[in-house]
Amino acid sequence: METRIPIAEILRTACQALTRNWGRAVLTSLSMVVGTASLVLVVVVGISGRAYTLEQIRGVGTNLVSISNEGAPPSERINFDDMDAIRKEIPNVHSSAAVVTTNPALTMNGVTHRVTMIGTTPDYQTVRNIQVLQGNFLDETDLKFRNKVCLVTEYFADKLKKDPFYDGHVTLYGIRFKVIGVFRERVNTFGQTEVVDFSAIAPISVVRFFKANDTIDFIYVSADSMESVPEVSDAIKSLLIRRHRNQSYYRVDNLAAILDAANKISMGLVLVLLVIAAISLVSSGISIMNVMLITVTERTREIGIKKSIGAMRRVLLTEFLVEALILSCGGGLVGIILGVAAPFSVRFFTSEVLIEIPVMAVILGFGVTVLVGLVFGMLPALRASRMNPVEALRYE
Repeated sequence: METRIPIAEILRTACQALTRNWGRAVLTSLSMVVGTASLVLVVVVGISGRAYTLEQIRGVGTNLVSISNEGAPPSERINFDDMDAIRKEIPNVHSSAAVVTTNPALTMNGVTHRVTMIGTTPDYQTVRNIQVLQGNFLDETDLKFRNKVCLVTEYFADKLKKDPFYDGHVTLYGIRFKVIGVFRERVNTFGQTEVVDFSAIAPISVVRFFKANDTIDFIYVSADSMESVPEVSDAIKSLLIRRHRNQSYYRVDNLAAILDAANKISMGLVLVLLVIAAISLVSSGISIMNVMLITVTERTREIGIKKSIGAMRRVLLTEFLVEALILSCGGGLVGIILGVAAPFSVRFFTSEVLIEIPVMAVILGFGVTVLVGLVFGMLPALRASRMNPVEALRYE
């Protein structure tokens, strides 16, 4: 009949052995604290950083397709007929907005500023992820009746409030526009935007009359889904070539490629950081193995006595493995707590960055500590279990 391993007795013996040299045990476990905390932090920061980066790109609009002129002569620039054709002929288009920009001058507090006036339609708010901070966005009534209204950026609004002559209107091209709202872009658009500090959004039906010809500077199209973006982009290119017979005059861009590249880059960075954390854990494991080998050497006579009175090899093997596991798991648990507490504390200082603490990071951290204890504790445990009892008893 197979004899059961006395686990309770082995745990008691292992704890007593570590307690006799508690200083050495604590210092050895500290290396695991650092290694495990690094591993958990890498996973947490990697996942949170990746999610934040991708969310910023998605905020610009992963379903967004932008069409612009690329050196086209006035007669070949994209126009309102192209806009109507895209709406009617291209499938999987959720919404679209035309943009016409001009640059009138505005004097405030004796200083003249160049304003970027953006003429567009109500769908611009949805397509470009515009956040209205105060007031209202343009509506179909403003477009239809050519109302002299506009929204300004936060920066522009602050400057207007400091102007003693500001009365809720701005004069552009000699026309008084009523300021009906303040807006901003929800996320950074990486410089790929017509919105600057001094920007004002007005109905395109008004702004188009300040242009020398009846053309459009940009067309923004929102696809039904991210998966249909390449198809919509190709269809728009074909439509423009068919209507204008020159592909080089136009540029059709989307953020799907940027999103894919950012995803790959972030995953690559996470993998690099994981390799660095793994090296730290291997160093911790080697430290545990060295300490356990020293322990085995110091307890050679004790091992010989145990074997001489009938201790089985597997009992000795288990005993020293348990000691290694206590060293690794003890430090690992403290490391997990520190690795989770550090990013969690960020929530008390800022709400801009959402730190995700995935359960996977905790499970991975604990699993790695157990693995390190087993792998690097195996050699000392095998050496202890294979000792010749006669030679062990003669050891001084």
